[in-house]
Amino acid sequence: MTHHRMRWEERLWATGHRVTRQRSLILDAVCAGEGHTPLGEIYARVRRADRSIDRSTVYRALRLFVEVGLVVAADTGSGETSYEIKKPRPHHHLVCRGCGGEQEIGDDATAAMFDEVRRRHGFEIATDHLVLFGLCEACRCRAGP
Repeated sequence: MTHHRMRWEERLWATGHRVTRQRSLILDAVCAGEGHTPLGEIYARVRRADRSIDRSTVYRALRLFVEVGLVVAADTGSGETSYEIKKPRPHHHLVCRGCGGEQEIGDDATAAMFDEVRRRHGFEIATDHLVLFGLCEACRCRAGP
């Protein structure tokens, strides 16, 4: 998904933030990752476009984008937070600790679990981006019984 379809400028203005060329370049860099992209890769893309933008500017912009709902952040097990453009529908990820493979799953796969948490604990889950770690089928087969 590209941020150009999100009316991102309007979202920033509506939340009292300015639309700047730097923020546009940073969103472009997130989009170029086409999925979870670590801060280091986003920063490298931004620097190729404009050498005057420093790492702290990229980090602050990403925090703002997460805050206003343009971008989601996740720990995908790499040791570095990854970012991606927020999709229109909630989704989640399965990350294999064996091979590092990642699979996207729809919100319907977790709906029953979220409903059960709400029913048992009276807790309304507000996440729309969950990362679950485990072993994929191929790695489980390689590991044996």
